Amino acid sequence: LFGQSLALFIPPLIPVSVVFLSTTAAQEIVRQVRSRRISAIVAVPKILEVLRDFVAHRFPEVDDPRLDRGKWPVRWWRFRRVHRVFGWKFWAFISGGAPLAADLEKFWQHLGYVVVQGYGLTETAPIVTLSHPFHVRGGTVGKPLAGVDVKIADDGEILVRGENVTRGYFGEATPVFEDGWFHTGDIGEVDAEGHLQIRGRKKEMIVTPEGLKVFPEDVEKVLDRIAGVRESAVIGKDRVHAVLVLEPGASAEEVVREANQRLEDHQKIRQISVWPEHELPRTQSTRKLKHALIAQTIATGSAAPHAENPLAALIQKYAPGRTITPETTLDELGLSSLDRVQLMLELEQKLDTEVDEQAFASVKTIADLAKPALAEAESIQFPTYSRSSAARGVRRLALPYFLLPLLRIFAHVKVYGRENLDSIQGPAIFASNHQSHFDLPVILAALPSRWRYRLATAMAKEFFDPHFFPERYRRGEVLLNSLYYRLATFVFNAFPIPQRQAGAGQTIRYMGELAEQGWSILIFPEGDRTETGEIHRFQPGVGMIASHLDLPVVPVRIVGLDKVLHRSWKWPRSGRVELKFGKPMRLSGADFARSAEEVEAAVRSLA
Repeated sequence: LFGQSLALFIPPLIPVSVVFLSTTAAQEIVRQVRSRRISAIVAVPKILEVLRDFVAHRFPEVDDPRLDRGKWPVRWWRFRRVHRVFGWKFWAFISGGAPLAADLEKFWQHLGYVVVQGYGLTETAPIVTLSHPFHVRGGTVGKPLAGVDVKIADDGEILVRGENVTRGYFGEATPVFEDGWFHTGDIGEVDAEGHLQIRGRKKEMIVTPEGLKVFPEDVEKVLDRIAGVRESAVIGKDRVHAVLVLEPGASAEEVVREANQRLEDHQKIRQISVWPEHELPRTQSTRKLKHALIAQTIATGSAAPHAENPLAALIQKYAPGRTITPETTLDELGLSSLDRVQLMLELEQKLDTEVDEQAFASVKTIADLAKPALAEAESIQFPTYSRSSAARGVRRLALPYFLLPLLRIFAHVKVYGRENLDSIQGPAIFASNHQSHFDLPVILAALPSRWRYRLATAMAKEFFDPHFFPERYRRGEVLLNSLYYRLATFVFNAFPIPQRQAGAGQTIRYMGELAEQGWSILIFPEGDRTETGEIHRFQPGVGMIASHLDLPVVPVRIVGLDKVLHRSWKWPRSGRVELKFGKPMRLSGADFARSAEEVEAAVRSLA
């Protein structure tokens, strides 16, 4: 209900637009925040943690405690590089659904961002308290909303009363209501100004024989900061029991010894268990530790709940029936370059992370796949100016009044099948055979204006290597090649697509952004111009692109253009050209090679 309230119920009252993301990969979140000019992120603390790791990895200086000085404008300016990455409009996090660690809150405040916290339960529909965005009290979840009363019971439990509180549970007589007050099961405190601070869950609180209270979260925060601890959970009734997931080579005894030096006497760890799995059980959505399940497993001595290894399941999908070990190489599995791209995309989705494509390209073994690197700055910088108002304006003047009339001097084009485009609603993928450098302008000339000026064209990135890798070429080559690149992107709205280099995943994501904004995409699945006029085999990439973008594919066939400008000629000649649009196709399934064959057959049938 936290997400429903903040993302569905409140936005229409302001009003604001809401963007829902299906990923928890840090770089994709940042990319969307920047490109969509998002002002605030509503998320559970786990997302703030993922983004913190991304920022700390990319900007190591943010961890320097000497920089945590000055008022908000000073800190904002000091870390302006971080703000540039997120976009200048972004300014706040709204966190809820689970407790937010104090160090995580301080980290984002330290960078000059506002961190708003809220507290509530399903039974309170759901918001009880919410921080004021311009009067945030660190470490608290704000003050009660109007019409909601909060008080602290003698044992520290938070009690809530108000019209928003449910009257009870259907078919149950549960003793959680007393004199109209709802017992939340959470322990907390209210300061002199009315701000509520959450300490932990009542049922998870440990009470020592001396009657002193220990909150598991306080001990877990200390443990999680110690080198060698991947994650921890604290359980127990009257003795503090630490359950640890350790990095290889770490000693549980050394970890506890170091932790006890930092803890108060009543918080000191008395018992240790090492969890045998690679992670502790957590809830699916809010990523809260399942303390009760952990305690039950430790108490009964049963095997830890098996955590499915998503990596093993993924690999098995690409090599059914094979025995796979960490030392198995990708070459032994016989993965094609297309399989590797698909595996990388699925790996990102399964592990909720962003994989550095340059690092992924050098992966040799299955063990290497278990170490997906946080992505650095994008290896391909896609042009944004090509969709600017200026570029679109130049296109509307240059194409009909200069470039296309110049083309018609040489290419006398006869167009068939325009009526096949009438049934298409929204963007589409145009898949054409590749005869000449004149292919793109001929297709633009043949398209109706509603398609002509909303078309983006994929061009081989390798053709512009001097532009992307200037250190490898002479200065004159770089300048000339960069000029060609700028003209192609600005005048024809072209974008680079790698054929042999890393970056296919980034390109597919970029195509997704184009389609989302209403742009159709032109691709040449052969990958190279014809030498003889015959159609070469279509690459499986067209199937992958169509599958991931879920767009109709329009087959296009060009005949005779190689006689106007052959790939070996420097100057064009006059000649007749035919261009035919086929009926739109819908491709489905993961057999991309088969999908490419279907598109190729459709193009060939247009003869």
